[in-house]
Amino acid sequence: MPERYRPQVIEHLVRPRHVGEVQNPSGRGESGDAACGDVARFSVRIEDNVTADVRYKAYGCPACIAAGSALAELVSERPLLEAARVSKEDVQEALGGPLPLGKEHALTLVLDALHKAFEDHLNREGGEALVEGYGGNLETHRRGAPTGVVAAMSGGVDSAVTALLLKEAGYDVAAVTFRLHDGERGSRSCCSPDTVLFARDTAHRMGLAHFTLDLKELFDRRVMRDFVGSYGEGKTPNPCVACNAHVKFHAAAFLADRLGFEKVATGHYAKVAEGPALARPVDESKDQTYVLWPIPKPLLGRTVFPLGDYRKTEVRRIAEEKGLAVAYTPESQDICFIPDGDYRGFIRKKVEAEPGEVVDREGTVLGRHGGVVDFTVGQRRGIGVSAPTPLYVTEVRPQSNQVVVGRKQDLEVREVRVRGLNWFLDPGEAGFVQVRYNSAPVACEVEEGEASGEWVARLDEPVLGVAPGQSAVFYTADEQRVVGGGVVGRREA
Repeated sequence: MPERYRPQVIEHLVRPRHVGEVQNPSGRGESGDAACGDVARFSVRIEDNVTADVRYKAYGCPACIAAGSALAELVSERPLLEAARVSKEDVQEALGGPLPLGKEHALTLVLDALHKAFEDHLNREGGEALVEGYGGNLETHRRGAPTGVVAAMSGGVDSAVTALLLKEAGYDVAAVTFRLHDGERGSRSCCSPDTVLFARDTAHRMGLAHFTLDLKELFDRRVMRDFVGSYGEGKTPNPCVACNAHVKFHAAAFLADRLGFEKVATGHYAKVAEGPALARPVDESKDQTYVLWPIPKPLLGRTVFPLGDYRKTEVRRIAEEKGLAVAYTPESQDICFIPDGDYRGFIRKKVEAEPGEVVDREGTVLGRHGGVVDFTVGQRRGIGVSAPTPLYVTEVRPQSNQVVVGRKQDLEVREVRVRGLNWFLDPGEAGFVQVRYNSAPVACEVEEGEASGEWVARLDEPVLGVAPGQSAVFYTADEQRVVGGGVVGRREA
């Protein structure tokens, strides 16, 4: 054996620990590439949140084989939280120090395989709950450890500082990264393989346990399909709202329940007020309460938003002062599964668009279009019709395959009908409504509509470009707390 390997490496090669495979494992994981020669596989049996049995197989260079043996020994018969906290540095120390130059990848490889086994275990435990959506135990606020919190970690600065602030506040923090879609390797997407590894490394450098959950099927069902289908129905959806409604917070609650923790946390800029109710953050320019309205009220009662008391500049400063590698990461994309921003191109890959007519409000045909999925209410560019004055899309009619255009003033509405509401406070407290993420709230009066489950917001002043499918979020008279929110169904001029 070459002298460049330390004695501890030689020891693990000569007397490997926990080699083999667990019979009837609760989770399996593999990482590496047979094409380049290095592959690591882990199988685990987890009982009562303890790694009762851990086995590994590794193929390739001696460093990979030794690292697998050392990691298996470190995590065997350990509480799951402790095992998930074991880092590359811990494995390196068990091997006597840094591996030879060019062999450091072995640490990442074996750790990734182990965490994929943990991920497999958790997803098996979750079963349909992580495919259809988790709804268990949300009514019980105080059945877990009050200082335990599962913090969603995307690989960005906001989620990293969130976890750090929670740890410094005395919480027992477990970080979780969600696999929501097949992000490309090397991309900025929150779900790319590189980002998962980066988030794990960031958590471990803070001394935190890290988990991953595969939510790709749930995300596809409840977010991506809805996003594509909504455009085909002439609606303008917000995928971040759908993700918050059905995916991220519920999955974090699932993991918290499995670990015996009470709280969940994210890096959103918001606060939880008495009620519980959503409240605006200190940094109004980063306010994300608009996309958080669907969180079930019992789950909101379990939620912590540490960044609600900080400005973004302060968050980056904290990351820099603490030496976090995420301090200068760029802002995340608006739509995580469309990193290039071409949502029309994305939708057209999923649906078959049919050409139709562009008409004015009187029904006069002004031109042709390539498919209603290319249009949304309020759109001005790309209509394909020339006119003496600017034209805007005022309505999309998928049934007749028509796109209706008109003047800017034709976009004005004074009444918005909202369905699927989630109330935090009494509807009577609503004094303002916000109908787009970056728009200002407008004073309104709210009352129940004639249709079941429908509410009507009558606006004190006209609003432009309100589209079906958008969120309508109601705020208190002082504009500081979220009363509730829902989805725009119809709008009236």
